[in-house]
Amino acid sequence: MPLTLAKETMDMNWKDAAASGSSQILLEGDMIVPDSKPDLQELLRCQGNVKIREKHVTDDRISFSGDLEISVLYRAKNGERPLYAMQASLPLEDFLHIDGLEKDMETSLDVVPEHLDCQIINDRKIGVKAVLGEGIESLQGILRMEQNTAPLKDRFTVKEEITLPSAKPEIADVLWQTIDLIEQDIRAMDGKVMVRGNLRICMLYCDTEGNLGSFCEKIPFSGYLEGEGIEPKTELTGTLQIEDAKLTPTVDEDGEARQLAVDVAVSAALQGRETVEREILQDAYAPTGTVTLEKETITYPVTVGSGKNQFSLKERIHLAESEKPLLRAEEVWGEVRLSEARTTTDAVEADGVLTVSLLYHCENDETPLCMLERGIPFGQMMELRGVEEGDNAAVQLRLDDLDFQMLSEQEGELRAAVTMEAVVLRDETAEIVKDITPEEEAAPSPTAGAIIYMVQPQDTLWKIAKRYRTTVEDILSINEIENPDLIYPGQKLLIIKMVH
Repeated sequence: MPLTLAKETMDMNWKDAAASGSSQILLEGDMIVPDSKPDLQELLRCQGNVKIREKHVTDDRISFSGDLEISVLYRAKNGERPLYAMQASLPLEDFLHIDGLEKDMETSLDVVPEHLDCQIINDRKIGVKAVLGEGIESLQGILRMEQNTAPLKDRFTVKEEITLPSAKPEIADVLWQTIDLIEQDIRAMDGKVMVRGNLRICMLYCDTEGNLGSFCEKIPFSGYLEGEGIEPKTELTGTLQIEDAKLTPTVDEDGEARQLAVDVAVSAALQGRETVEREILQDAYAPTGTVTLEKETITYPVTVGSGKNQFSLKERIHLAESEKPLLRAEEVWGEVRLSEARTTTDAVEADGVLTVSLLYHCENDETPLCMLERGIPFGQMMELRGVEEGDNAAVQLRLDDLDFQMLSEQEGELRAAVTMEAVVLRDETAEIVKDITPEEEAAPSPTAGAIIYMVQPQDTLWKIAKRYRTTVEDILSINEIENPDLIYPGQKLLIIKMVH
């Protein structure tokens, strides 16, 4: 006779398994000073930014191409202005090997300059050496614990016109610009995602007479992105990034170049997660026969917790004896980098470095502008209930504000506001039934027998039914039990078992 299987399932919330990898790229090249710019005397600042133009995913490999965009601020020989700026780009093309990556899998790729060295070779040439770090995360979509919604990718623009205060000089030439996304707020709604925040725009420029001017302004933005399957309870991960930014000086009604047209393209790469229940076969048996079970142990990540908070950094900056005294701070730039993230009991700890560059007026008339650079290490802890040591923490740091106050010619105070975001995952294991094979056997027709069974600690109806080759449904029916989860030690059950 055919076997009748009894199957035990358990509810599990599967999450996309992730493949990841990282490597480094060494990039070298030269920057040639344009004919319209004067000769080089001293480099004050060199900064790089990677723009990925194309990427292609195949099995176990992602190929990509783009550019390393480099900006240089320098002091010139016999220049009419105190500072000059120039830009160039180095082409970038490489690939990254990732075990488990599948063709056309949705991926996010991040390439950042880990080290950038710019050296003057001669009056008209700068040698550039860069070490780029690659990191990738990819979604496999095989086992799910927290089901991902469709990836949300979109692009929007922020256009604004701002006016310089009357005390600021006119804009003749923009030397340096920094545009950052700060105070980001991303929220899930019905079928869409609300994004809002501020663009912090800082600019260093020259006026028509070659004098320096600086200006900073915050521009708020908000909008909605359409997202299939997004609900208010959907947890969102991902980032907003500036793709392109352009600052164009324009004249006001008085004919003075005191206005600035802002045109910024922002890209959104978000992923929604929602909890779903999936039935996974955990055990099986045949009340009227014998089966062989093939089991396997699976490992899957679960989200333990997530959080976001903002903290402040304050640091006294002391000039070394070899550094020229401070007369007046002109502009300060900074960025934060994560060094290490780890979990402890009910907390996430992060170590990072705040890198600061200060352009200031110094005492020497021949070199009235000097650059001071510092790396400030810091540590921060975020409380997250339920987190344990050894859990996996994904941490992002974002610099929201930076200010420098001069205290004396030899000392100043730096204040920074940093946002820390963390998602903590934990690897769990479960044993599941991979395959069931019925065994053919010539057995006599079974007969029914009855016993009175006293429930023991740790007993479940499934264990009792399997032991006596009956079914949970039969035990419930015979004993008129409505809730199978409410059996207790010492309870007496009538069991009708099949006896051969």
